[in-house]
Amino acid sequence: MIKGFIGTSLVDYPGKISSVIFTYGCNYRCPFCYNVDLVLPERYKKLKNLSEDWVIEELKRRKGFIKGVVITGGEPTLWGKRLVSFIEEVRSQTGLPVKLDTNGSSPELVEELVISGLVDFFAIDFKTSPDRYAELGGDFALVEQTFRVLKNIADKVEIRITLYPPLLTEKDLEKMVPYLAWFKRIALQKFVQENTLKKDLVGEVNPEFYHRVDAYLKERLPEVSIVRRY
Repeated sequence: MIKGFIGTSLVDYPGKISSVIFTYGCNYRCPFCYNVDLVLPERYKKLKNLSEDWVIEELKRRKGFIKGVVITGGEPTLWGKRLVSFIEEVRSQTGLPVKLDTNGSSPELVEELVISGLVDFFAIDFKTSPDRYAELGGDFALVEQTFRVLKNIADKVEIRITLYPPLLTEKDLEKMVPYLAWFKRIALQKFVQENTLKKDLVGEVNPEFYHRVDAYLKERLPEVSIVRRY
């Protein structure tokens, strides 16, 4: 289940020093994805498996310094009950709060984690307008269900938007805004053009695009906090 581990991160869990755990496998194929080694089977099969017991021991060893644990991917929720059991072990053996990164494609599992209280903070990626999710191999109906689950704990959720111009036209943003209004925190993330899934993505994105998206959302969502990571 686990292919990567970072002992200390200052940026992955808002307001907390954390360790980051990387699961492998993903059901999406986003052109801008830069975690290709965790997405493509021919790539992640070459990576060493990290045992869950080893990871938990590493977390316990760092407990005096780190203040949280991030589980990311890939798409962690593909691991279903095994993920739930692992989070239970992390919580019981370390007592540390857990943040889960997800693409929102597993609403029933997310609901289970919300009801159980096993996850303290969720980050969910909002890729593009609902009617374009099929371009990424996704089903927005599932993402919408996840949004509906998470809007009940909106203060524990961050909606992340990667600033990739082809998937964020003004028409796309217009269709995303009604869902964004359910939440309190949006993070605008820079599109990282390194080792992307689509190999011909070259050239820098004009910073004006970042500012234009920021201004568009700020005007339409004045009550929502917008975090800039670009």
